[in-house]
Amino acid sequence: MKLSVKFSAFISAATLGFVVAGPAQAQNVAISADHLYSMDSTTPQGGPGLVLIRDGKIEAVRNGANLSAPAGYQALHAAYVTPGLIDTDTTTGVSGAYNIPADQDQDESTDPNTADVHVRDSLNPQDLLYRYVNSFGVTTLQVAPGDRNPIAGVAGIFKTVGPQSAITTVDQISLRPESAMVFNLGEGPKETYGAARKAPMTRMKTAEIIRHALLDAQQYRAKWEKWQKDGGDATKLPTLDTRLAVLADVVAGKLPAIFNAYRADDIDTAIRIGTEFHLKYMIASATEAYLITDVIRKAGVPVLLGPVMQAPFRHETANATYENAALVNQAGIPMALMTGYEAYVPKSRILIFEAAIAAANGLGLEGALRAITISAAKILGVDNKLGSLAAGKDADVVLFDGDPFEYTSHAQTVLVGGAVTYQRAP
Repeated sequence: MKLSVKFSAFISAATLGFVVAGPAQAQNVAISADHLYSMDSTTPQGGPGLVLIRDGKIEAVRNGANLSAPAGYQALHAAYVTPGLIDTDTTTGVSGAYNIPADQDQDESTDPNTADVHVRDSLNPQDLLYRYVNSFGVTTLQVAPGDRNPIAGVAGIFKTVGPQSAITTVDQISLRPESAMVFNLGEGPKETYGAARKAPMTRMKTAEIIRHALLDAQQYRAKWEKWQKDGGDATKLPTLDTRLAVLADVVAGKLPAIFNAYRADDIDTAIRIGTEFHLKYMIASATEAYLITDVIRKAGVPVLLGPVMQAPFRHETANATYENAALVNQAGIPMALMTGYEAYVPKSRILIFEAAIAAANGLGLEGALRAITISAAKILGVDNKLGSLAAGKDADVVLFDGDPFEYTSHAQTVLVGGAVTYQRAP
């Protein structure tokens, strides 16, 4: 679907609440809350409290009623206050709002193996959707390549910017520019290459392509280790291969892997490959995770659950259920939520709406908040900086005018690194 009058109206409506302002600057802020959800395990959740921010970091979190801002702090107040939300797997920023070739950079679908492409080289912080998600409280994204190639390339973790933020470079918002290698199973690779009678045309060939590349990476790594062990003679330098060099970090456990898989059998294949090569990995999308919880739990692998409100555009999502998150959580599997990719405008699911559906279908308010804050941060390995409001962490904070999971509630103020990136119009 190309840009339409309807989508133009969507963009206009989306920006009505934006307050025009100059470049945001971090300052000392005291945020009082009627209901503070710090998501820090050492403090109670849901009661009144105060969050102090200094120089872009959380200075202190205090629980209790009638707490006032110290002198020298800008005072803010909200009904509900939470950490900044984390989307664990999305193409926002590389799959743009206009849905035309000019802003679609999520899939380099010219070769089944594009291990050496990096999402940071496609990321556009000026894209409308990249800034739009910030207005819903999303302050951190793991941006990943799309689902077309068996080996899609390298994802990265980035902060968001607000609707009126100054021009921003990728380096300025980068937390971890190389966060994971993305592998895709299921129908995406089959659709891409099967129509051209090119491999992979089947699931088994998709898995073979991945295995073959990982085996080559093991051999490549062994050659370089032997060369270093033998003294590193420059005249005997092994041939450099950019794809294998990145995959060598995957098989060495230095770079995590993401296996994008929807059906239970594809999830099982991902676990099988991950186990065979002793990878550090996670499962993404996982529409049928609830059907295979015993296998996932035994493998000890975390799951990034895809959006349940996404249109069923493929057969592999036919068994989607709103209870997926609750069932996976009940099984004791580490889990977080993600928005992934959609081929039609507005292109990006709204993370907090997806969390609301999970909350209403068995996960509950705190469980849903964990899935888009501290649990997400732990799975991505950034919980030392993000995911909860605790002293020393980045001051990524969202102020809501009501229960975050009520449709009539809004993010009234969003801070990233202590700077206001979004302020809803009064």
